[in-house]
Amino acid sequence: MRAIVANFLAISLAIALTPALASDLRQPVPGVHALVDVRIVTAPGQVIESGTVVIRDGVIEAVGANVQPPADARVHEFERAEGQDPITVFPGLIEPYLLFEIERDLDEETPAGRHELINPDRRIHARDWPEDKVTQLRRAGFTTALLAADQGILRGHGLIANLGEGNLNRNLIKPSFGQFASLSGRAQGRQFPNSLMGAVALFRQTLDDARWQAAARTAWENNPAQPRPEWLEGLDDLAPALTGQTPLVFESQDLLDTLRILELISDDQVDLTLIGHGEEYKRLGALEARPVRHILPLAFPDAPDVKDEDDRNVSLEALRHWHRAPDNPARLAEAGVPLLLTSHGLSQPGQIFEQLAKAIERGLDSDQALAALTTEPAAWLGLSDRAGRIRPGFMANLVIVEGELFTEGPSISEVWVDGERHVLAALQPPAIDPAGTWALTLGLGGMGDVDASLVLRGPPTNMEGTLTVMGNDTPLSEVRVSGERVIASIDASRFGGSGSISIRLDIDGDRARGNGSGPFGEFTVRGRRTGGPDEEL
Repeated sequence: MRAIVANFLAISLAIALTPALASDLRQPVPGVHALVDVRIVTAPGQVIESGTVVIRDGVIEAVGANVQPPADARVHEFERAEGQDPITVFPGLIEPYLLFEIERDLDEETPAGRHELINPDRRIHARDWPEDKVTQLRRAGFTTALLAADQGILRGHGLIANLGEGNLNRNLIKPSFGQFASLSGRAQGRQFPNSLMGAVALFRQTLDDARWQAAARTAWENNPAQPRPEWLEGLDDLAPALTGQTPLVFESQDLLDTLRILELISDDQVDLTLIGHGEEYKRLGALEARPVRHILPLAFPDAPDVKDEDDRNVSLEALRHWHRAPDNPARLAEAGVPLLLTSHGLSQPGQIFEQLAKAIERGLDSDQALAALTTEPAAWLGLSDRAGRIRPGFMANLVIVEGELFTEGPSISEVWVDGERHVLAALQPPAIDPAGTWALTLGLGGMGDVDASLVLRGPPTNMEGTLTVMGNDTPLSEVRVSGERVIASIDASRFGGSGSISIRLDIDGDRARGNGSGPFGEFTVRGRRTGGPDEEL
């Protein structure tokens, strides 16, 4: 049934109007701005309870409790009702591992003498800019990212860019950073390597070849009378990683993979960084002995589904990991392992906050969490002089939140990138209580109307809910009530798409009318309340 629903909605919504995220409104001219009377978290553990941030031409000009807005500044005041959470300005978050697929030209050939899974000279170009992923990250409060390709064993160089509107040409910060690797690469069919053993052998041989080539060419340059050594294209690009000039960023698949990588890369000259997997707590001793920097995903496992008797055959190991996985970030931090956090592995970047809330509840310090998303990645990426803090001379990359950032569903109202303002949701205090069951009709253009049911639970300031279409129950990833409007988001991956589907409903008593948008297009919504909060079916 889920597959049928997914295909139906994908086809139906694709026929609707052009895809859009209508709530992402941008003011394109940086100019001069002053954010006044706001709470400012300038860095982890450093807070100005009421102050002003001045931005000029994309750069922070001044910040402090006694700063006065310049005469030429556009002043931004944030109204809030009595008792409402304060408006807080945080440094823009930094994503240290934005992985995406780079389309290879059909006529592109692998250089002679080199395996197709070995691409240390690969670079990301402007044409590769993953606009959809950039938009999703920006809406979750990320303003800068390290981008890398996801194919092969040796995957090439990454790059650092801001996540503003436009393409890579407008957002590039550093065109090359790091060398990326994974032992998960496999050749197709029966070609080599089609096993882990083969991948390890190919990786090890490539590193040996790169070291030999560097040494042989140096020896030849010092003594040109000897035979000139053969040159293998692309191996020179490994030299910066092998000599510690740039990090070797290695994605680990599981605990055994981590131990395997630590053994493979035993040279202390290599600046090794591991992309984690969530099971590091099982062998903390090995990581304490060699505290390699970890970029840690927060894709904690869901609780095992044991509603049906046939689904109750869950292993003790799976239950134990489900229970202990949220402890992992705190345990690594306590062990002295340098820690960065990433949204990698989550279907939506915004889900990182729900996972972070679990990790903080289980012992991760909130200032450590903020540092792992701001100051720590900024230092690793060589951006400590311009990113990760709210400080004069830094890029005007900011996140504006109603209240705190590290809650299950933070109210991010604006994101600023290079001084450009992106209004995500200008929220007002709730003027309605939409809790209950709503019978909806989704207008899907040429495919006609589809009946749906929306159940909203909880108080207007902290709601959750479920959308049911053709018998398929889908939890809402976010619900906000602003004035007389309900703004809800759904993970589009549950319907075979990427990104999110947003629904905006204007409520008039027991009637609702609005629209929705997402990766499949736009659609209309109308409905009526058929039951109160205590009358759900």
